[in-house]
Amino acid sequence: MPRLKRAQRLARQLEVKPTPTRVITVVTKKTTAAICPVCGKTIHEKRAIKAGYVTVDHIGYFASIDWDPNKAFGFRQDVSGRGSLANPREYIEPEDSPELFEAVKARFLAALKEWLDKGWLTREELP
Repeated sequence: MPRLKRAQRLARQLEVKPTPTRVITVVTKKTTAAICPVCGKTIHEKRAIKAGYVTVDHIGYFASIDWDPNKAFGFRQDVSGRGSLANPREYIEPEDSPELFEAVKARFLAALKEWLDKGWLTREELP
């Protein structure tokens, strides 16, 4: 099939009728998020409402996770190519990766100090 000439392409484009414009009104209430002082991840606790509809049934982040004081420090996993993430995780303790543990510990202590300096946390609240 030969290529269309410029005039033919323009004529074909003009044949296509543009879609009619619609006005969509979006009413959005504010969403609230906390910023993790250690990793910077935002944690949303409120749901956004658009045009009267709830975007999703939202369960708060902290209500959605179980607190397990016996959890591992981290994990190690093979990432050596396609399909390697299907391999099981090997859970690790701080002794298995002392550099990573020291980095996380330093950031955690800096975050605690920051909250103490801002008055968001008192020394009496610390265990």
